[in-house]
Amino acid sequence: MGRGSKGKQKGAVAVTVALSMIFLLGFGAMAIDIGNLLVARNQLQNAADAAALAGAGCLKPRAECSNTTAAQPDFTTAAATASTFSTSSSTNTVQGSVVQASTVATGYWNATGTPYGIEALPFTPGANDLPAVQVTINKDGSNANGAVPVFLGAVLGANILKASAVATAVLSSPGNVGPGGLFPLAMSQCLFNTYWDSVADAPKTSPTSGTVSGFNYPQVAGQPYIFQIGSSYQYGTCQSGQWTTFDVNNNSASYARTLLTSGNSTTFSVGGSPGTWIQTGEENTLFNNTATCSAAGNGQCAWVTVPVVADPGTSGFQPVVAFACLHILNASNGSLPYVLVQMTNDMSHCETPNSGGVGPSYGAYTPPRLVQ
Repeated sequence: MGRGSKGKQKGAVAVTVALSMIFLLGFGAMAIDIGNLLVARNQLQNAADAAALAGAGCLKPRAECSNTTAAQPDFTTAAATASTFSTSSSTNTVQGSVVQASTVATGYWNATGTPYGIEALPFTPGANDLPAVQVTINKDGSNANGAVPVFLGAVLGANILKASAVATAVLSSPGNVGPGGLFPLAMSQCLFNTYWDSVADAPKTSPTSGTVSGFNYPQVAGQPYIFQIGSSYQYGTCQSGQWTTFDVNNNSASYARTLLTSGNSTTFSVGGSPGTWIQTGEENTLFNNTATCSAAGNGQCAWVTVPVVADPGTSGFQPVVAFACLHILNASNGSLPYVLVQMTNDMSHCETPNSGGVGPSYGAYTPPRLVQ
């Protein structure tokens, strides 16, 4: 073979190697930049999720949101909270930079997924429509967040990469409560209705301070009524409650006493069968123990979620109608034993652990949760 042929072969190899290098660099660029794009996408989603959850936590009255007297749901405060959280230098960064811009929408999300997506305001919600906060964060070059940086993608002609994330969080009243979420006192639905304003979705409040007709305890103007829950053996149905041992058929005070601190061991659902076990008798010792853990005592049971039943005067298993939030002020085991309480809907205290689903609005809430 002549020298000219060898020279041509060497030239062809050089061209092939050069083309291969470009090809390999292109694949390397794709691997590096796509990997970086996926990291950015994940960080954007984390930021959007956190902001949506923060906003949803302010849809209902909450001391930390400074909206304890706001109408419900409080979309204005929820949107402002989500927006502030999403661009806070202490909460959200994407690829080392603080998020500069986000879009926040509020409305309702249907729990059944029909339709799917957020229903914009104004909107008249149905039973399965939950107040929602939606946060969108883009890193696509369209706003102050910029675009996802390109490292080697320019080899293939890519100058910018785009990523975005959407998160929607909702809030609901619990349809079910898991282990440890309930206090073992079942109150009557009639009693609840007496002290709850279903139109305002809030506790009824006292118009004046001091002595108020129909009450045995001084009231505070503008605050939820302070009232007694007593055994059905001493009080009428609309003033009664009864100790419950949840899923266990047990009428002993000693067993019920253990539940004051441990709560339910199984999950309870609204309308579930067989329901919660209503004890017989007054169980006076339980009133003493409740006084110890009440707001007047060590505060361990100052704020609780309780099951609501139709008639706690009837012993045996009864279906749970709803879950209510109570502020337990004190208790007494005198000749007419009672637990002294207020109805409440402050999410600072009424966010029920291990709860979910959708149930009637009786003051208790599930923790905010993501649906998108």
